[in-house]
Amino acid sequence: MTDPSEIKHLISAANAGDKQAQEEFFAKLSVRFSKLITRELRKYPMLANGVSLDKKSYEVCQYAMNEVRKLCPISNPDFSFIHVINVLHNVLDTIISNSLVELAKKGDSEAENLLFSIIRKRLMERIIKKRGRDTQYENK
Repeated sequence: MTDPSEIKHLISAANAGDKQAQEEFFAKLSVRFSKLITRELRKYPMLANGVSLDKKSYEVCQYAMNEVRKLCPISNPDFSFIHVINVLHNVLDTIISNSLVELAKKGDSEAENLLFSIIRKRLMERIIKKRGRDTQYENK
């Protein structure tokens, strides 16, 4: 998915009803996103308990692609690649957080610490984003 013109062509063809273009777009997106999933899961080795990292990445990727197909249909005139990426990241973050919650409930202190670290990071991002919006409106 490195050639933007190819991606635009696939999206245009899929919008026109070409099912093969739609499948090719999602296949390329899946390959690209599976690498990101694997990289993110490596940060949390305790999530792959008894399951290979490749298998876990594949399962997460398949689930994420199904969510994207539901939430961001390529035939929608408001289709946005940025929205697709946001959905994919949200799905991945949710799966990681939910997995850490389950481990923390079982008494895994490392999972609990990681979970609180993630929550703290998201809260700080939210505060910074909120402050940026407030400052933006104050200048007008």
